Amino acid sequence: MNWHNRFKQMKKVLGLNNQDIADITELQYNSIKNQTQPNKDIPKWLKLTIVIFERMSGREKENEY
Repeated sequence: MNWHNRFKQMKKVLGLNNQDIADITELQYNSIKNQTQPNKDIPKWLKLTIVIFERMSGREKENEY
C-alpha cells in the first residue's frame, strides 16, 4: 500500500479529515490539502505520523517502510 492510501486509511480509522489535521497541527487547511495531493510525495512529518499510527494499532505488518 502506498503512502497516500495509508494516509487515507489512517484518517478513516481515526475519523479525521484534512480540516481536523489542520486544526491539530495549527496549519492552514489549504496547506494540508496541498501537501497531501496524490501527485506529490507525502511530507516526512506525515510519514512519521502514519508509521506511529500503524505501530500503535498493530497495522505495521501490512506495510513496508
